[in-house]
Amino acid sequence: MSVKRFEEVALSFFPQATLDFFNDGIQFGFNNYHVKEVNRIGYSVNLTPDILKEALEKQVGLILTHHNIWEDHFEMREACLKFLEEHNLIHFFNHLPLDASEFGPSYALAERLGLEVTDRISFYEGFYFGVVGNLQPQTLDELTKRLENVLGHKVRVWKNNDRMIKRVGIVSGSGKDLASLHEAKALGCDAYITGEKSLTTLLYARHIGLNFLLGSHTFTEIDGMRKYAHLIKAKMPDVEIIELKEEWIE
Repeated sequence: MSVKRFEEVALSFFPQATLDFFNDGIQFGFNNYHVKEVNRIGYSVNLTPDILKEALEKQVGLILTHHNIWEDHFEMREACLKFLEEHNLIHFFNHLPLDASEFGPSYALAERLGLEVTDRISFYEGFYFGVVGNLQPQTLDELTKRLENVLGHKVRVWKNNDRMIKRVGIVSGSGKDLASLHEAKALGCDAYITGEKSLTTLLYARHIGLNFLLGSHTFTEIDGMRKYAHLIKAKMPDVEIIELKEEWIE
């Protein structure tokens, strides 16, 4: 598979208007782009030195991630860029276009949890990044255990009401903004799931009586990356796709 062909396929799932809006070199694109043939793609949420070493060990030619190399990570960013160049590795990232898609992280996590999506939340510049959905009535403890089984790690929970959970809002990754919680409450949610918090998030969730479940940024988004990688695989059956394992550190 040529890298050019990969690019065509990887972007083919998104409306051109979405790509045009986010085409700033930060939200999707390549690091260390060059012409080569790639037979194995590794995917993860983040690109770190540990992920790069794993990719090299597993003979990956192209790394597909959700996040770009973090701009504010100083020497870590430089180390990643240097590693890519020294080992002839290509990095492709897709951030907000994937977040805004109907197979992205919020939808994918909702699907894993068994939600029937009815509404969208977390609106920004014409795009929605979160979902609201119904599920079989269950206690907060039951939902917590279900979420932990999906994410593969313990989650933190702030109980702010005693109702059975019938409607849930999800903004995978960084959904700590109060506007998203406000929308979820207005749409009748009993609980809200995301991957980041702040003091103001917790204070507001308590005030509006919305149960708040905190997973990790990385693992609330990995299912979206997994779906994206396998959509690419379906159009490029000769290419091997493998998941690069990230450590739970959040």
